Amino acid sequence: MNKQNKEILREVERKIAISEFYEEEAKNMKNRKKIVFKVAMVACCVMILITGGVLAKDIENFIRNLFGANTSDGVDTAINNGYVTEIETETQKAEGIEINVDSLVMDDFNFAMNFNVTLDQRYDKDEFKNMELYDLRILDEKKNVVFSTGFGKKDLKVSDKELEYRGAFSFLAEEKGERELKLSLSASGNPELFPKSKHLSLAFTQIRTWQMNEENGDFIDQFYEGDWHFEVDIPEEFYQRETIFYRVKKCNDDKTQFTSAILSNTALRVSFTTSTDKIDYEKIHERTSYDTSPLQKAFIETSDGKRFEPSARSDGDGCSSLSPDNVIAYYQTFNLTKYDATDEITVHIFTNKGEEIILQLVRE
Repeated sequence: MNKQNKEILREVERKIAISEFYEEEAKNMKNRKKIVFKVAMVACCVMILITGGVLAKDIENFIRNLFGANTSDGVDTAINNGYVTEIETETQKAEGIEINVDSLVMDDFNFAMNFNVTLDQRYDKDEFKNMELYDLRILDEKKNVVFSTGFGKKDLKVSDKELEYRGAFSFLAEEKGERELKLSLSASGNPELFPKSKHLSLAFTQIRTWQMNEENGDFIDQFYEGDWHFEVDIPEEFYQRETIFYRVKKCNDDKTQFTSAILSNTALRVSFTTSTDKIDYEKIHERTSYDTSPLQKAFIETSDGKRFEPSARSDGDGCSSLSPDNVIAYYQTFNLTKYDATDEITVHIFTNKGEEIILQLVRE
């Protein structure tokens, strides 16, 4: 394993370990290492970068993230259809680090935001190549948590009933000039849909950077303290976005129960439950296999003959509950967007036992 893949692997493991959403996966980290490395060799790293020319649909780079957060083909389709906006905020400066918000993509399943970062002469830009906003919290106009890294204790006057963001996320820093970087946040997979917000408030007090110790492979962390905050008005097309629902028309298995199918600008999420006799339960707990998922393959077809694959994100897609005696709950997110939607779609799911589940869905 080369140095770059080691860094990617260790950072993925760290984020899995601290997330409540991935608590169960963290218990099986040994097996996840194998899975993540296999993905790393294929996907490499990290996310969509939206440049200052986003209004002209100029996508400077398209790099897949190991978390898959907001880097699916569906997001790419939405951006190519103009579903992205430039954001203008005042530049905030603390400890010689200037930051402002650059651009935004947001719908029910995906959220991405870019930041411009400028460093003064006291800093070595190479030290910021691995960077994240450590205690970032994003609230909507009702003080609901839209996104949070889950770190830090900054008080933003949120009610005690707040729900922390529990999906996958990633940061990617890219060099843009002599002392400038583009920092991209990408998030997906929250159990709750992203709210249709008209305004977002962002705040963080710590920037974390890290480098790997080549001798022992451990991370060396560095924190930069400050007080950065931004207010962002959300374009109408984002908070008035269309959400399309589908209902089941036919299923080839009477033990499979359809739950929901929701189509957004960037993805289609299908949820259903099925019986344990559709899977090989023992195989899932083998420790010699790279892939222990009960779902081995899935795709959907629209009525005009187009085929769409899963968005390949490590945000909980697949099995959400599992036991040898009960039904199994699944959800899967596909690359179908509203731009290619048809009134009818067919979902094909293949389990690790070789069983095929076919759901024929019709638009409500």
